[in-house]
Amino acid sequence: MEPTDNSQNFNLWDIPQAQIEERGPEDAQGPIAEAGEVEAIATISGDVSAGEEPSSPQRASSPPTAMGFIGEASFGNPLAGVPGIEFHVHGELNGKIVDLVRFLLVKFRRMEITSKEEMIHRTMRDYEEHYSVIFSKAAECMKLIFGVDMMEVDPFVHSYFLYPALGITYDGMLHGVVGVPKTGLVIIVLCIIFIEDNCVSEEVFWHVMNSLGMYAGVDHFIFGDPRSLITEDFVQEGYVEYRQVPNSHPPRFEFLWGPRAYAETTKMKILEFYASIVRQDPRSYPEKYAEALREEQERA
Repeated sequence: MEPTDNSQNFNLWDIPQAQIEERGPEDAQGPIAEAGEVEAIATISGDVSAGEEPSSPQRASSPPTAMGFIGEASFGNPLAGVPGIEFHVHGELNGKIVDLVRFLLVKFRRMEITSKEEMIHRTMRDYEEHYSVIFSKAAECMKLIFGVDMMEVDPFVHSYFLYPALGITYDGMLHGVVGVPKTGLVIIVLCIIFIEDNCVSEEVFWHVMNSLGMYAGVDHFIFGDPRSLITEDFVQEGYVEYRQVPNSHPPRFEFLWGPRAYAETTKMKILEFYASIVRQDPRSYPEKYAEALREEQERA
């Protein structure tokens, strides 16, 4: 399976922490970041923003594993194939998508309901005709990056509540970079473990994480230090088991799902999430799909 090939990549990793912080009404229409404020780490597709190299160690190439290409999977241009959208407005709409994501992160942190009217008023004035495109792409980014889903609670006024995706109850906002949801990172970790036969060596695990622009011991400006989050916080919360390989000299370590992961989500949900990242049908992975289906049947 080849990753999506598209020359224009939607850079959503480049929302700095300062822009995720709460802003007042007058700031909702302001620029996404002041000049020099964005420190590029990685795009969704694994590219480097603005043609600059990250200050973190050089990215490792994807390992030859089933999960290795995830870092290269691209959303491409979020507006590609949308009828009636002229090329010259793509950049402007991308900016509105990021504005809406930033606004929704504040709503999630406050545990507040938002509505179509409020989203248009706060983030996309003069772009109301493009609401459906902006909203759908922002909702997709919220789920795939931050692990935050949206539920419509009133179809008449189109109001929405934001909550952690895939049944996971942990938002991680008190760990790593405070105030930023870490559910998406939990889900990515569970994806890697599941796709790698439910147990992945530390070496392979960090090769995959490197391809996503995250490095052990190096602060990611959205999430913080991923090694600390994964091997300490996620372990303590019960989502990940981090154990030494028996009889390994020198010691080697591996990652497995923790008991809370099994209790709150399912392999099928994780497989569907992974398939959405790489733009494939879950049934494109027959062995994994069959395994997830068996688990569903056993739970019934």
